[in-house]
Amino acid sequence: MSNNRKTDAGLPRWGVVAMVDEPAALLAAYAAHHLAVGASEVWLFLDRPNPQAEALLGDVEGVRLHHSGDDGWARAWKNKRPARHQGRQKYNATRALRETSCEWLCHCDADEFIVPLAGRDLARDLAHVGEQKAWVRLDVEERCFIGDRAGMDAGQSIFQGAFRKPWRDSPEAREAFYGERALYIDRGVGGHVAGKSITRSGRDYVIGVHYPLSHWDSSTNDLPYRPANAAVLRHFDGLTPLHYLLKMLRRATTEYKGQPVPYGAPRKAQFARVAEIAADPRALLAQWWNVQGVSPFEAAELGTSGLLLQDDARIEVHVAALFGAQVDLSPAAFDAALIEHEADLIARAKAQFCFDPAPLMMR
Repeated sequence: MSNNRKTDAGLPRWGVVAMVDEPAALLAAYAAHHLAVGASEVWLFLDRPNPQAEALLGDVEGVRLHHSGDDGWARAWKNKRPARHQGRQKYNATRALRETSCEWLCHCDADEFIVPLAGRDLARDLAHVGEQKAWVRLDVEERCFIGDRAGMDAGQSIFQGAFRKPWRDSPEAREAFYGERALYIDRGVGGHVAGKSITRSGRDYVIGVHYPLSHWDSSTNDLPYRPANAAVLRHFDGLTPLHYLLKMLRRATTEYKGQPVPYGAPRKAQFARVAEIAADPRALLAQWWNVQGVSPFEAAELGTSGLLLQDDARIEVHVAALFGAQVDLSPAAFDAALIEHEADLIARAKAQFCFDPAPLMMR
């Protein structure tokens, strides 16, 4: 399947890489959107089998579809599969960086989409990055929902909503603005504020979750970089309320050996709260809004400060252009696929917390 994309002569080629474990519709959207906005390659590493995704994406020009570890974990310690998903992300992204034909590669998750700024071109921006810079940082904008405890609109796509930017704050300022919900908010957003990296290929760098490393055993952000001037990263932290809540329950039901994963206090508070109320669907939906909702008053204040955007990234248009009617981006279809895809996690959460996903599904 051709994506009909052409690369301007003389400009560097860039691509994206993600280790993925989501329903096929989201992976199709990730591929279609990035190819449409200029990516030459989309590397997807399936962390477990996904026949629907393989059927959709296997023949798409520009998509490099792999299974996690299909090289036998050749560069891993004792050729073993890393136990933590962050370790597998690091392995797969670094493998793609070694094998890509692109000059630059962005590591971003399946729920993160590069969106060019109006009138700007990412390839042209990358062409002007000084040789001494190892990577370019994409600032994050997080999807949110405006309304007085309003939920998702079942009649729109999974990509509906507005976007809020991180802002420098103090605990006092955060509490003054968000009240009790400030417990779950970090510098204006519910997810991460670190952004993601676009890394030069051909220099033997290692790609970490948020930034590249000088060598495999490093954990220090010490490679020189500059901010991206032509694009941002839009983060859909859960494509539906159910998707977000399952993400929280996955963290709450997963035990790690060794050093704990370095989540910030607001994110840990989200994990704990969802686990605490997992048997109460109404409380769960209220908690989803606590993290991702913005009241009309808050939206007006954020908008006045330039911290809230309501423009369209045209993801649905890009998906339709590449896949036609094959991909259903409705919240109801996504949740139905999610129930099947996450059957093991749901069973675990039901046994541990008496969790029932049915009342949380979009219909």
